[in-house]
Amino acid sequence: MKHPLTRRALLGRAAAATAATVMAAPALPASAQHRAPRDAALYVPGYYPKNGWVNGRPLREHRRFSRHIHDWDGPARMLTRIGLDGSIRQTLLPVHAHDVDISPDRSIGVLCGFEDKTHVAFDPETLELAAVAASVGDGWRGGGHAAYLGGDKVLLSERAPRVPLNGPLDRHFGKVTIREAATLKTLETYSTHGIDPHEIQLIEGGRYLVAANYGSLPDLKSRDLTVPRQVIDASITVIDMRDGSLVDKYRTGASDIELRHLASGRLDRIFAIQARLGDDEAVRGVERGVDEVYHFDITTEPGSNYLPAATLRYDAKKKSATRMGGRAETAMMRHGLSIIYDERNDQAIATYPTAHRVMAFDGASGAVTAIIDTSRMGLRYPCGIALLPDGVHYAVTGYWENLFIFERRTHRLVRDLCQYPVFFGHSHISVG
Repeated sequence: MKHPLTRRALLGRAAAATAATVMAAPALPASAQHRAPRDAALYVPGYYPKNGWVNGRPLREHRRFSRHIHDWDGPARMLTRIGLDGSIRQTLLPVHAHDVDISPDRSIGVLCGFEDKTHVAFDPETLELAAVAASVGDGWRGGGHAAYLGGDKVLLSERAPRVPLNGPLDRHFGKVTIREAATLKTLETYSTHGIDPHEIQLIEGGRYLVAANYGSLPDLKSRDLTVPRQVIDASITVIDMRDGSLVDKYRTGASDIELRHLASGRLDRIFAIQARLGDDEAVRGVERGVDEVYHFDITTEPGSNYLPAATLRYDAKKKSATRMGGRAETAMMRHGLSIIYDERNDQAIATYPTAHRVMAFDGASGAVTAIIDTSRMGLRYPCGIALLPDGVHYAVTGYWENLFIFERRTHRLVRDLCQYPVFFGHSHISVG
């Protein structure tokens, strides 16, 4: 799908906004300096495994893939392990997963349940199921993301039962549960001090937890989420992990824009993804300048479309929030999804699948330093992103298929390191 501005206008306005912007990075060969770490692997949770077939039969009929699924009316997600040595391993696990995380010692992994009642742990090498655990209470739902505290504990975001606004806000606040990594047994819980927490990250040696809180609640009459969203309290919260106390809370104040994902290196380096939904009439206004044939956005559903929403830089020390990029860059920020922080180069890097863009931002100023049109390289709907452990590269995965490798800082594509597996739809990836 093309960006809503015409290509000529986009190039002119982006060039005027920042001379450092690149629209399509040239490919680099896999030279001696561009070799993937062969002992590492990337993990991708696939949303629609019922679309998968092998040997002329659906995956559910193959014991090798479906041995962990005992109720086909219940949850099931594909889990793909992509070894950077070229190996591929896949299986199905019984969870409505959104994100996947691997412990620092690579001994255990977790598929984080999202908008459902269960989470699962698995062996990162074999993908064998290790544990299944429920969310923190009746009516509570998984928040979709995790963070490891050492190798033996994992933190999961959890969402309160979904009901319309009623009484004090803290009635709707989510929790972070601290669990045993191997069994997912709950050890302790803290409030996230925000509504519908999603991505969580530990910073500054595990002293603080940063949470992105959607802030949306259902409509009082229909008791469902609306388009556009009814956003009550979208926020970034910073929590002291010693006692669960609230250190800082930044409220966006937006009535229709959720705060969904974040990346952080420390208190003055918090980068937050916002998302804004609109109906079909609203998206027609955004795409009025597109005069070429394009595909419906496969990362969303009819009647629910992603509109531009600025990505934020937040400094919790100064309590200062700024939008990153100007008007031309913000127009490309549709369905901001995954974001990471490259501490070595002091850059945040984010994916915007609706616009087929990857953007890089300067950590100190928030200025846009690179824009990559991945569709021109053969990677459509870029979703997952992860830094590789070699300190040189990062990986980006397309919504349905393909894994591309880029060089950090320059953001040049390393074509010879790319791989082309099929994931069946996903949002995030993790490295282990």
